[in-house]
Amino acid sequence: MRLGKSLAMAAAAAILLGAGTVQAKPQIYPVGTVKYDPAKAYNSYVIMTSSGTAKMVDRNGNLVREWDTFGGVSQPVKALPGGYVITDIYRRLPSGYQDGNTVAILDFDGKIVRKFNRHEKVDDIPGTPKDAKGETWVARQHHDVQIEGMSVGYYAPGQTPRLDGNMLVLTHENNKHPAINQNVLIDDAILIVDKDENIVWKWNASDHFEELGYTKAALAKTREKTLGRKPLAHHGIDWLHINCASWLGPNKWYDAGDERFHPDNIICDSRNTSHMFIIDHKTGKIVWQVSPPFVGEDGQLGNFSGVHGTHMIPKGLPGEGNILVFDNGGTMTDNMYVDQNRAWSRVVEYNPVTKKKVWEYSGTALGFSEQKSDNFFFSQNISIAQRLPNGNTLITEGSCSRIFEVTPQREIVWEYVSPYDFTTYRAYAVPYDFFPQLEKPKEVSVTPPMHGAIVMPNDEGTIPNYQPVIDKRKNVQFGTPAPVLTPALAKKMSEKK
Repeated sequence: MRLGKSLAMAAAAAILLGAGTVQAKPQIYPVGTVKYDPAKAYNSYVIMTSSGTAKMVDRNGNLVREWDTFGGVSQPVKALPGGYVITDIYRRLPSGYQDGNTVAILDFDGKIVRKFNRHEKVDDIPGTPKDAKGETWVARQHHDVQIEGMSVGYYAPGQTPRLDGNMLVLTHENNKHPAINQNVLIDDAILIVDKDENIVWKWNASDHFEELGYTKAALAKTREKTLGRKPLAHHGIDWLHINCASWLGPNKWYDAGDERFHPDNIICDSRNTSHMFIIDHKTGKIVWQVSPPFVGEDGQLGNFSGVHGTHMIPKGLPGEGNILVFDNGGTMTDNMYVDQNRAWSRVVEYNPVTKKKVWEYSGTALGFSEQKSDNFFFSQNISIAQRLPNGNTLITEGSCSRIFEVTPQREIVWEYVSPYDFTTYRAYAVPYDFFPQLEKPKEVSVTPPMHGAIVMPNDEGTIPNYQPVIDKRKNVQFGTPAPVLTPALAKKMSEKK
C-alpha cells in the first residue's frame, strides 16, 4: 500500500508490517478502517480470509467474531444466514499444492455441523481427526466452495442457502494427459457432494482441454513446464490453475431461452491462461467462454491476465446476469499467454451475450496512465469483487490486504486495510441479519485528512513543517496535518494539558 492510496484518519495508528507484497511499499502505513461514509456505503459486516482464524469485522473495523479453523487457511470463508460460516479447516495436505484438508460448516460458536473430506485417502496429517476405521481423508479443496441455494457465495435477494444442500467443491486430483504435458498433472476437478459426503457429480479440467482452444504458443509453453527434481507425492504440473467455481443460478438469459446459461451450469476461470468459461452441468462440455488471445467479440473487452473470481452477478442485484471479474494483470511467469501481462489491475463487468463492457474500475478508468495505474490499484494475485445490493462494488485488493467499496461513479465510500495479514485472499460483505446473535453495530463515519496525508512526528513529538508556500497546487496544500499518535506525541500532548 502506498500512503496516497490509503486515506488515513487523524491520529491513525501506524504499524510496522515489513515487506511482503508484490511491489516496493512503505513499511509503515495505517490499518483498519481509514475511510467510511455510512450514508453512501452498504452498511454490513465484512468477513475475510485470515491466518489462524476466520475473522469478521464491522465497517468501523471492530473485530466482531472469529472462528478457529484448526490450522486451516480459510480459503475462502463465506457467511451463511443464522450465524454459520463455510470454510476449510485443519492443516493442508503437506504433500500437496494448495490442497485444503476438510470443508466444513461451522456454527456461530465454531462447532462443526457438517463437513466434507471423503475425496482422497492419505497418510496421517498431524491434527487431523481420523475416521472410524482409523483412516485419514482429505478433500484437496482449493480456492472455492459453494452451498446450494447461494450461487456465488454472497448475499443476493431471494437466495436461501441450504445447510443440508449439495456443496460445490473445487479440488485437485493427480492424473496424466500427454497432450497437455508428459509429467503428472495437478488437475482441477469440480465435485458436487451431498450432505452425506457422497460425490454425486464430478468434472475434470483435463478431459476438456481441447475445448479451451489453446494457441500453439501457449500449448508449447504448457508442454515445456517441468517438475522439480524431487516432487512431493501430490505435486504435478499446475497446468490450468482454476481459482473459482460457482453456479450461474437463476438469471434472465436462461429465462429468455439461452440454454448456455442454465442455472445449474458452472462458471470458472483460469489464472494461468485467463480463460473464463461455463460448463454445461448435463454434458460437461464448455458451452461459453471469453478466452485468449482476446480477438473478435472477446476483443471488445481488452486483454485479461491472471484473472480471479469470475462469476455471474446473481438475480436481484444491480447488474444481474452480467459477469464480474477481478482482472489482476501482473507478470507471473506461469502465465501461458505472457503477451497479456501488464502491471496494473481492473475490475470488469460485462454482458455475457454481447461481450461488451458495462463498467470498469481501474486507474485507467479514472484517467491515470497505464504506467501510473499500478500505484492506484494493483494486485498481482488473489482478490475478488462483489456486487452489493445498493449498486456499489466491494473489492478485495488482496496482495496488500486492502478492501474497499466503490460507487458506480468509482467513488470510494469505505476503505479498510487488514491489520492481520500481509495479504487477504478474499473478503465478502455480509448483511447484519445473517448474524442474529450479534447486536447491530454503531455506524460511525471515518473522515480522512485532506488528500490522505498523515505525518510522523519525531521522537520529541514535533511535527515537521512540510507545508509549501510558493507551490500553490491543490494536492500539496494539505491544510492542518494529521499526525500519527506516536508515544512521543502523546506524551507531549499530555504535558500541554
